[in-house]
Amino acid sequence: MKSIKCKILTAIILLVSVSLILVGGTSVFLNYNSTMSLLEQIMKESAGLASDRVSKELVAYQNIATEAGSIARLAKPETPIADKKSIIDQRTKTYGFQRGNILDSSGKSIFDGNDYSDREYFKVAMEGSPFISKPIVSKITGELTVIIAAPLWESGVPGTKVVGVVYFVPKETFLNDIMASINISKNSQAYIIDDSGDTVADVSLEAIKNNENIEKMAKTDKSLQELADLHVKMKEGKAGFDTYKIHGVKQILAYEPIKSREGWTLGITAPVKDFMAATTQSVIATVILLTLAMLVSVLIALKVANKISNPIMACTKRLTQLAEGDLKSDIPEITTSDETGILAGATGKIVKDLNDIISDLARQLAGIANGDLTMVSMVTYPGDFAQLQRSLESVFNDLNQTLDQINQAAEQVAAGAEQMSAGAQALSQGTMEQASSIEELSATITEISDKVAGNADISKFANQISKETGSEVQNGNHHMLEMVRAMNEISETSGEIGKIIKTIEDIAFQTNILALNAAVEAARAGQAGKGFAVVADEVRNLAQKSAEAAQNTTALIESAVSAVKNGMETADDTAKSLEVIVEKVGGVTEQINKITDGSVEQADSINQVTQGVDQIASVVQTNSATAEESAATSEELNAQAQMLKSLVEKFQLR
Repeated sequence: MKSIKCKILTAIILLVSVSLILVGGTSVFLNYNSTMSLLEQIMKESAGLASDRVSKELVAYQNIATEAGSIARLAKPETPIADKKSIIDQRTKTYGFQRGNILDSSGKSIFDGNDYSDREYFKVAMEGSPFISKPIVSKITGELTVIIAAPLWESGVPGTKVVGVVYFVPKETFLNDIMASINISKNSQAYIIDDSGDTVADVSLEAIKNNENIEKMAKTDKSLQELADLHVKMKEGKAGFDTYKIHGVKQILAYEPIKSREGWTLGITAPVKDFMAATTQSVIATVILLTLAMLVSVLIALKVANKISNPIMACTKRLTQLAEGDLKSDIPEITTSDETGILAGATGKIVKDLNDIISDLARQLAGIANGDLTMVSMVTYPGDFAQLQRSLESVFNDLNQTLDQINQAAEQVAAGAEQMSAGAQALSQGTMEQASSIEELSATITEISDKVAGNADISKFANQISKETGSEVQNGNHHMLEMVRAMNEISETSGEIGKIIKTIEDIAFQTNILALNAAVEAARAGQAGKGFAVVADEVRNLAQKSAEAAQNTTALIESAVSAVKNGMETADDTAKSLEVIVEKVGGVTEQINKITDGSVEQADSINQVTQGVDQIASVVQTNSATAEESAATSEELNAQAQMLKSLVEKFQLR
């Protein structure tokens, strides 16, 4: 659990930190944006100035060529070539060109006879317009060459017929020198591209000689892609400013078209870090100031937190000791008049009031322990503790009343116990005399009960034998009836067998007839029916034997039926005799049952009398024991009442 000091420190430091970070971040952000805005303005202006400078240089060179194309002597065929060359050389020297030349209308030099008819500058100039070529490698000298060409007008009158071309070749590095002179930072660089994206001017001649094109190079080197995209914008002929990254380094680029040469655009690029030194210093200074401010804030927050938390911690510690039962330790001394001082005062009052209350309670409880119930509270309990004081006073009052009532009750109990003890002793004596009489009566009844029980057992035995005899006779009669029923079934079955034998005789007769017919048919068949005739003879023999067996069986069955009839008559006579015996045995059994029931009832009655006498004896014995116990209890109760009275007398009542 975090302490209040930690929470205050955390809250203050967090608030100050967030505020300082927001202020510092906003300051850095605004400083950076301001620097970038100023840098954009400067870069645009620098690109515009550089573009104007290049444009003016080109216009100046173009005007020189145009002026030369308006010299009549250079246009006249009759002017000696030496004079023409002298005029060209003079201007070449005057303006610092490398060389100059005059081409006739077929594109051949009038000085050295070389053919330049395939050159773009020749074609454009022959159409009547001056032309500044992109840097090319001369086929003659092998040097990087820019051609400033103009039409040579007939008789030196512009707008008339073009009779040739005058051109001058500036120094190889004249554009590169201009690019090298444009320095806006330590690592800045200026260059010019044409409408195809080729570099036409750069601080490095090799980039021009190698016909460098960033857009084409970006197809194989993806790190140049952002710059290539900006070159596409540069070719649109509009001024602009943008940023890009190349090899992880952020660069800025300002560009503006060159007015005097359509399709050419000048660009100035530089690493952002060249212009961020002041911004970086500002950021570092801001971070340092923020750090210092943070440290100061922490110190101030620590001092404020200590001022707030220390009194609270002291009060918390004292309240914790109070919760653990410590009422004696010192109360923290805090002299401030703010909430912490109020908290300290309240803590002291709580400790003092609880100390007074606990001390008063301890004093009164000690009085109770010593038997003094006359104690009263010596202090006033504040607030809700007043209910405790009232409850304690009520407890004392109730105890006084209760103990007084207990004393009175003890006296009454002692008196009653003496009376009950005397009555219990008299009861015990009478009960002992009753017990002696009951024992004699119980012995007599027990003897009678034993004799009646013996008679009942004899009657039960005779009854059992009579029942068994009757049961056996009934079983014999039942078996006799079953035998008669079986003989009837035999007689009926013999009749059915007779019918079956009659059927067998009929079948034997029919079989015999069929055998005769078969024999007749076999005789008719001749030799082929011999086998069938033999079978027919065998069948006839079997039929005869079946008829004889049926006759014998019929005779035996008739004899058996006659014997069954005689047995049935004898069985009927026997069954009637058994019925008479069963009836007589039933009468004897009924009389014996009555004798048995009477003996049993007598035995039960005597048993009940015996049980009643036993219960009376038990009750008498119990009464005797109870009387003795009551006497003993009365004496013990009297002793307890006396002891209770002596205990109550130890308390001092109001």
